[in-house]
Amino acid sequence: MTNPGWIVLAWLVVAFASAVKFWSITRPYRDKTTPTRAYTVDEARQRLERSWRNDSKV
Repeated sequence: MTNPGWIVLAWLVVAFASAVKFWSITRPYRDKTTPTRAYTVDEARQRLERSWRNDSKV
C-alpha cells in the first residue's frame, strides 16, 4: 500500500495549482477595480452618478 503522505502531497499540489490558476484568471478584474489614483469625494460622487445614469438608460 502507498504511503498516505504522497496522497496528501498530491492534493496540496492540486490545491496550489488551482489557487494559481484562479489568481491568474481573476487578474483583469483585480486590475480593473484598483483605482489608479485617489479620488476626492466629489469626483467619486460624480463618477457614481454618471454610472447610475448610464445604467438607467438600459
